[in-house]
Formats: sequence, structure tokens, C-alpha cells
Amino acid sequence: MKQHANNKGIRLKNWSTGEVLYDTLHSTSNVKALNCRSTICTANHMNTIKEVKPIRTGDAVLDDAKKFIDEFYASIEKFESAEHLNRWSEIKTQIEESDGYIMKTEELKYGATVAWRNAPRCPGRIQWKKLQVFDSRHVGTAQGMFEAMCTHLQYATNGGILRSAITVFPPRQKGRFDFRVWNSTMIGYACYKQPDGTLLGDPFNLELTQAAQKLGWAGKGTRQDILPLIVQAGDGEAHFFDIPEDLVLQVPLRHPKYEKFTDLGYKWFALPGVSCLKLDCGGLEFSAIPFSGWYSDSEIGSRDLGDKHRFNLAPVMAGIMGLNTETNESNWRDLAVSELVVAVAHSFREAKITIVDHQTACETFIEHFKSEHEERGGCPTDWVWVNPPGSFTTPVYHQEVLFYWIKPLYDYQDQPWKTYNFGKHFRGTLEKREIDYLKRFRHMARAALFAQRMFMKAYANRTKAMILYATETGKSLGFAKQLAHVFSKAFKPEVMCMKDYDVAKMEFQDLILVVASTFGSGDPPDNGEKFYKSLKKRFVEQGNTPNIASDKPARLAARIQAREGERNMRGPLVKLPSQRFEDPAQIVKSSDWLINVRFSCFALGSTVYKDYCAFGKALDALLGSLGAERIHRLECGDEMSGQEKTFKKWANDTFQAACEAFHIKLPTKAVVTIGTESVQEPVQSNMKLVSADASEGPHFTEYFSKSLGREVLPLKVTYNEVIAGSREAGPCTVQIRLSWQDLCLNNPVSFEPGDHLGILSENADEMVSKVIQKLNPIPSLEQTHRLMIQKEMLTIAGPRKEWVCYENLPPATVFDWFKKFLDITTPPTQSLLYDLATYATDPKEKEGLDMLSQDVGRYEQWKHSKWPTVLSFLEEFSSLSIPAEALIIKLPLMKPRFYSISSCLLSSPTCVDLTVGAVKFITEDGSSRNGLCSMYLNQATIGTTVNAFFRSEPRFHLPENPTVPIIMVGPGTGIAPFRSFWMHRAELMKVGQHLGAAIFYGGYRTQEMNLYREEKLQYQNIGAIELPTTYCREAVQGCAPDRVLVNYPTNEVVFCYDQGLVQMVISDNAFRMYESLYLQNGHIYICGDFQLVRYVRRILRLIFEEYGNLNEYEVKLALQDLEDSGRFHDRCRFHHHDDDPCLVDDIFGRIVGS
Repeated sequence: MKQHANNKGIRLKNWSTGEVLYDTLHSTSNVKALNCRSTICTANHMNTIKEVKPIRTGDAVLDDAKKFIDEFYASIEKFESAEHLNRWSEIKTQIEESDGYIMKTEELKYGATVAWRNAPRCPGRIQWKKLQVFDSRHVGTAQGMFEAMCTHLQYATNGGILRSAITVFPPRQKGRFDFRVWNSTMIGYACYKQPDGTLLGDPFNLELTQAAQKLGWAGKGTRQDILPLIVQAGDGEAHFFDIPEDLVLQVPLRHPKYEKFTDLGYKWFALPGVSCLKLDCGGLEFSAIPFSGWYSDSEIGSRDLGDKHRFNLAPVMAGIMGLNTETNESNWRDLAVSELVVAVAHSFREAKITIVDHQTACETFIEHFKSEHEERGGCPTDWVWVNPPGSFTTPVYHQEVLFYWIKPLYDYQDQPWKTYNFGKHFRGTLEKREIDYLKRFRHMARAALFAQRMFMKAYANRTKAMILYATETGKSLGFAKQLAHVFSKAFKPEVMCMKDYDVAKMEFQDLILVVASTFGSGDPPDNGEKFYKSLKKRFVEQGNTPNIASDKPARLAARIQAREGERNMRGPLVKLPSQRFEDPAQIVKSSDWLINVRFSCFALGSTVYKDYCAFGKALDALLGSLGAERIHRLECGDEMSGQEKTFKKWANDTFQAACEAFHIKLPTKAVVTIGTESVQEPVQSNMKLVSADASEGPHFTEYFSKSLGREVLPLKVTYNEVIAGSREAGPCTVQIRLSWQDLCLNNPVSFEPGDHLGILSENADEMVSKVIQKLNPIPSLEQTHRLMIQKEMLTIAGPRKEWVCYENLPPATVFDWFKKFLDITTPPTQSLLYDLATYATDPKEKEGLDMLSQDVGRYEQWKHSKWPTVLSFLEEFSSLSIPAEALIIKLPLMKPRFYSISSCLLSSPTCVDLTVGAVKFITEDGSSRNGLCSMYLNQATIGTTVNAFFRSEPRFHLPENPTVPIIMVGPGTGIAPFRSFWMHRAELMKVGQHLGAAIFYGGYRTQEMNLYREEKLQYQNIGAIELPTTYCREAVQGCAPDRVLVNYPTNEVVFCYDQGLVQMVISDNAFRMYESLYLQNGHIYICGDFQLVRYVRRILRLIFEEYGNLNEYEVKLALQDLEDSGRFHDRCRFHHHDDDPCLVDDIFGRIVGS
């Protein structure tokens, strides 16, 4: 101790023994613990609840991370080693990129244990090195949190021989809600307020009990009901889970002398688990860290049972003892509480459950206190907390201490239920909580069996199946949920969006199942891009060639998978050409990083695109090359033909393959239910509409924001004018302006030229009314409803059926559901036809529906010839007698439609323009159809609210270097994104920015379709764009109509079959294109049909060949370089009859007679 005596530490004396220690550790504290001033001391304040603080960023994270990592490497005697310095460099880079970093498991374990060591209010810290740390940062769902906490309870309880443990969930992070456990303690007793105002249960948990009841929990109403665990994952939605009885070890309380106390029937749970704290470690804040240790007898006897604001058993015990409670002179309360402590200690020891008496606890704390001063010069201590009741007889009572906080530390947080919006959060109904609980708990729905030890052991040993999805429209999510239902028969499935998954944890997974859509020209969806880049980075880190992986998954898939073949399911040696094809024979070896992982992928896409299912193929190729073993080959589901059938076969085959791979035997074969996201397809008797108060329904914009995971804005239409055609005469093109000028925004609007605006369209009122009139019975159109479905749940008490709210729809009127949420314009799927066939009263119609639902060829012919809407389908099969709830639950939700932004934020900071072609077409059977979203926007009047969100399209942005030339090709409404280009360029010119050339090649069917003609000339005059000679179909001579590409309303010659016209444009503009793209490293942007892109490539091939004097191989290299260097930008979309959900830029190819 002398080593600290001369360090000017603070002197601490034990007034019982006279021993003196000096605290120097306090000098390392930079955490404000108290609000003491020169005239007052607040050391006795509890300070157990704090306000929510913003997530740390930048320097705040960096400073704490530096101190922590230095301390960590010093603890393992590697301070300033190469490993230490490299790790710090890695952390700095991550923080600079994302304001956070991924803590290694060993760092987390060190931080969690040291935080216990630093906890000034814990007297049991002498065991800090024995803390078991469960790293659950990979958990991304409430279900996963509950399972992790069950594992924690089982480990820590240990049959009564308690073990200290902590489970750490993901840290706070921008862009998602904090992970939280609402319970103050993992196990606790509920409290019910009685009609007369009295309380039944533990008053400490009154507010939590009321919060649980708001979520839909209903206790038994007894004196000591175990509260459910209430958790929040990154989606911010609270879920409650009843704790299986086998995990809650309770001790019947009995007194060795007073049998009347035993007759009271009180009990107490064995494991004290604090779950409301956060771990502040290394600059990161882990907001969900359930921690457990063991009890001191006085903690239960004096505080939990004896305090007036708790169970208040002191008067009861005093009565049993025959004490006079009328006067304090009898010391009845002290005597009664001491006997309560005796009862607790006796009961725990009789049950052979770990507990420590308060005298021993204080003696061991003094030992720890001394050793800490010896080892590190101090021991932060809150005297009020470490002294037990009646502490005047313990050694701690006479010990001077110093109260301060040092990091890592366990800190207090706000009580989450006080800021949780029960009324509007997500769908805002109690039933929503219940249905989500049941749905996510489906494989845990065997709760009755789970409560039995044999099943619990079997379930705990189940193989975990991680199901990862990426989607733009929700289709992949629906398939992922169905897949989870199938795998729940033998595995522990967890469904997670790729954006929420930590790739670093992938090597610890047993089974990974991927369901991924492809967006645009081989790009990943927004919520899959981060995952893909992380996986690609890992591919490079494993020693593979870094330049093979361009930003296009299509390229990566082609270069890995095409050469991987079927020779080896584990990913053999793969030949991959370099980015510029200089070394085609380059060999890349497969990695063993995922050697213990098995996987299978299902890719969604459409064969009309050049890069069909590219993202799914890329992921399959990467996983194989990283060493993972395919248990079943990649399957691609074509949106145009039999996607659901393909998925069903893949899901069943993959399940069987997984069972074989993991040696799981099943008595029956699992079957996938296609066409519904519900675990069990509800029959009519299991669903109903119930009346709801209109105030229960959320604001639709808020609902869309939550369901889409984006900030949806209620934009106002301020301008809507026809710029080509006529609304009355037929198809027309409109310029529509949407404004947010009058909105109070949480974040400023930000977008760049080339980005998309996602529109949440609405069905036409007339069609909605007609569909509702076809229902039987016809529901009320004015009444707000909730859609309820009945599900069977297995509980400890046995099976029971409960009505729960259908999670896909908020409370609303039936009319609003059909108008704003349900897709009634897309042709019904085969699974929908199969489900609705049971409602046909005409045997012939039922037979026809059964045939369409089972014969893919007949169904495809029916769909493409009639392009049926839900209304025309109901009219065709008029004998269908469908209840409203049955049709509502089976219809898919509407998908957002994406439109290229046609304006510039610099010139129009409060509004956005769209160029929209109204889709009208005639089907093969002569029926008239309208595009959903284009007609919705076309008919929107001034002042109409349009719900919309911005979607960044970085692969269609202007070059970072504004001086390089750009070429824009956009016939028809393909002009839309390029209008934003030249408007942006004009604004840059105003501030003196030097710009490269910008050449626009348009094209139009008639002079009237020369969109923005006057505007283009104005921008040409100021030098923002160049407009070379373009061709109109009316002006082209010598070109027969059938020689012009019918699917494109343009006569720009590069888009025509006629070779003579091709030569004409080459002679006019070819050298300029060659010079811009080949010699000056310019960029080319194409917005139009996939066939357009094909013809542009053909023309570029001719140009490079003629003006570059290149041979066939060199031309191929030049074109490949154009794409690999990110200078070939194509917005290539296929146009469905109902408006392409990705883009509406050309409407005429789908019109009969165009």
C-alpha cells in the first residue's frame, strides 16, 4: 500500500480497524457521477433512471475506443505491440466510416467483466473474473433475444448452484432502434391494481405489469405471477414472451420456527437477474445486457419482503411473532425483518440453492476492496448501496469509500415503456403484439412440450437455420417466412434481413438459407447491398483476387459461378479473369473461411432482364468460393412463369437435403404453403372483422414508413399538366410536381440527379367500390375494422385458441384497405385461384379454377391473354361468394412504383418533378386496362396528397469528375432522369464550374412526343447539353414500319433494325461518341427498354471497331472496360401492363397497334 501513499491519493480509513488506504484510481475517471456542489452533497441520490441520450458519433466514440483498446492490450501484455497498433488502426477506420466499430469477442468479454469490476454499487464483485459472457450481438429479432435469455437463465440457474452470467445484445446504432429489455429483473412478480385501489403482487413492478397488459399480456391475477420477458429488437417493436416454467426456479419460503409463516405460501425466485442496465464500453453502448448473480439473504428478506413499498410482510411477521405493532418502542419492525431474513436464508439453504448471508458478503467485499487498492490503486464504491440493512454490525459500515464511475461501466437507462407509443407505434394495437408474438414464436408454440425437460433439451440442441433475405417489394420476405415455417419442423429458424446481419458471425452459423431478389440490371436491393459488399470484402480478405468483384453482382456471378460448375459442391478452384481481362487464365483459390457452414440459395428475378437473378447467383457463387457447402443447388424463380411453384419445390428439396446433412429423421415430409405469409392458412371460421374505434388507426404515412423501413413523406401535388397527348383522347404524358414545402421534416430532403421517387399509389375508387360489391356479405364502408385471425397456441396449460390481429394491415375501413393497401390490379396468382376456388358455388367454375391453379401452361395463357384484375376475375367467375375477410387476407399488398426524378434539388429545393406516361392498353381478348400508378398520378388533382419516398440510385449518378463528357440516351419518357442531369449542370455553371460535354440522344414517335422541346433548346443555348440531330418516325424516309423497333416510340437510328439507318447515324455522330467514350473516358447513360440497351451495345461495337481500328477481341475488352469502370449506366426496365414497379419510362410498346 505504500506504493500509493506517496501518489497524493485520497485517504480512506476504516474506523473499526484503523487501517488506511489511498485511492489513486479515481484520477482515471471522466464520468460525471454526482451533481454535488460546494455547499451540498448528493451522494445519497439513487440516480437509477436517466434520460435517453443521442447515439455517440465521431470523436466521442474514438476517444473512449482508444482508452479501452489500450487497456485491453495492456491487460494481455501486448501494449503497443504490432497487433495492438494494427487493431487500433482498424478500429479508427471503422469509426471514421460508420461512427462505430465491431468489437471482437475477446474484447467484449474483457469489457463486460471489467465493467462488473468497476460497478460501485455491487458488493459481490470479488467474483468478477468468473463472469460468463454470452455474446449475442448476432441476434437481430425479439424472438432471438428471448431464446438467448432462455439460454442465459438455464446456464445461470444451473439446478440451484447459481453461476454469474451476462448476455450482450447488439449495441446502439444509427438507423435502428435500441435493443432493450423492459424488465428491471429477468424474473419478477407482477402487480395488479384492484378495483378498491389496493395492489396485489409486487408494487415495484406495477408500471411494468401495466405496460405488459397494454401489449396484450394477461396474467393469472394471483399474488406472485411471473412477469413475461418484454424485449425490443432493432425494429423498435415490443414483444412479450412467457418464460417456460422449467426455467424459473422458485423457493417456497418457510421459517424454521414459525410455521404460520410457512402457511402463508410465499415463495421467491432463485436467480436475481438485472436486465435494465446498459454496458458503456469502448465508446459503444450496449443497451440490452441482462446480468445475473446470486442473492444476499437480506436483499430478499429486508428489501423485497420487508419494505413498505414492496410486499410489506414485516407487519405480518410481527403478528405471527406476537409483537406489539402499535408502538415503535417495541422495535417490532426490526425484529420482524430479521426473522424474514432468517426465513429466506433457511429456505434457500434447505433447497440447496446458492445464497450468501450479508455478513459474509460484507467480509468478502472488504477483502476485494483491499486487493483492488493493492492491484490498481482504488475501488469505486457507493457506500449506501454496498451496506446491507442492519449494516452497523458489518465491517463495511466503518469503511470510508470513494464514489466515482470509470469505464467500462454498467449504467442506468430510461424506462422504455414510458416513451413507447402504444397507440401509434407500428400498427398500434394489442392484437398486433399478440399475433407477432404467436407468429414469431411458431416453433416455440410447442410451449407445453418446451416446459418439459426432455423437449427443452431436444429443442436447445436443434440446429439453427439462419434465413437471410433481401427484397425491394416484399416478395422475398414472404418466401423467407414460409421457408421458416417449413424449417421449424426440425430446425431453429431465424428470419433476418441482410442489412441487419453481421457477416463477421457467418462462420459460426450451421445452416444459411438465402432468399434474394435482383433489382434492375443485376443490382442488389437496398437492404442487400451492405451484406453483399461485406461478403465481397471477406472474399478479397481471404486471399482472392481483389479486382474480380466489380460493383455489379451480375459480373461477379458470371465470373465465379460460370466457371465453378457442378464438379464440387464446396467451391473448387475457380478461374477468374481480371477486371480488364488482361489475364484470362488467372486462378483464384477457394477459401476455407466458411468450411463448417452449409447453405442453399433461392434467387428471384425475371427472365426479361439480361442479368436474370444476378444478385442471388452472385451470393451463391461467393458463399461457395468462401468454402461453404451447398446442400442443394441454386434455384432461380422466374417472375414471368411459375415462380411460386419453383420456390415450393426448392424449399421442400432443401429441407430434405438439410435433414440428411444434419442427420435429422422426420416421420413425415414437410410441405410448403405457397401464397400466404401466415403460418397456417386461416379458414373462414378462423377469421373475422371486428369494429374498431377510428382513433385506433395510425396515420397512413406513419404506417408506410414503418412497414417499408423508409421515411415516407405526404407530398402535395402542386402542378400536373399534359406535355404530350391528351387525357381525353388516350395515352398521354404528364409532368407532375410534388412539394414538401409545408411539411415539418425530421430530416432534410436529399436526392441527386438520377435517383428514384417511390410512389405508394392508390386503387381507383370506382374499381374498389365494384370489388366490394362482389363480396358476400357486403361489409360496411364507413366503419373502422380490425382483421382478426384465430390461431392455436400450445401453452403449459394445454392448447388454446386466441384471436389475434392480422399483422399486415392496420385498423382502417374496408374501403381504405382495398384502396390503399391491397393489390387488385395484378393478375391473381395460381395459389390465390386455388384458395378462392372453394368459394365457387358453380361446379363448372370451380373446376375451371382448379384447372387454372394447377396447370401452369393454361394459367399463363389465361393471364397473358386477359391480364385479369381482381374485379374482372370476380366478374368472370361470378358464382364466387367470398367474405370480405377471406379475400382481404389472401390478396397481396401493393408494391411501391419507382419513377425517375425529373428535376434538380439545387434549382427546386422544395419540390420534385416526375415525367409520367399514362399506361392504357387493350388485352388480346379486347378488354381495356389502365396502369395503376401512372393513371393514379395522371388523374391527381392539385392539392392531392401522394405518399412517396426517395430511393438513391448511385449507379445512375453523374460522374464524380464533372469535366468528363457524358452521353445520354433516352427516348420517350426515358428523358425523365436526364432532365435532372441538365438542370443540375446548369446550376453548376452558375457558380463557375467547368463541365465536360453532355450529349443527349432522344427520339420520338411524333413531333408532339418531343418532350420538353423548348426547354431543351434553352439549356442547349447556355451550354448545359448538346442536342445532335434526332429522328422522328414521321421524318424517317425509306424505313418500313415493320423495320422500326415497334416496342420503342423512337426513330433515333441506333434503335432501329434497319442497317442503312445505322450507317447514317454513324456517319453523323459516330466519331463524337468514340472520342467521348474511348478517348476521353466519358460516361454513357441509357434509360429505356432492355432491347434498347442491346442495340446501343451493338452500335458501340460498330463504332469502336471502325474508328478505333480494333479487332473483335479488342472491341470486347473496350466494352467490358466501359462497364467494369462504372462508365456504362443503364436503367433498363421491363414494363408490365400494370406499370413496372421499377420504372415507367416508355408506355407505347405495350399498346396494341403501336
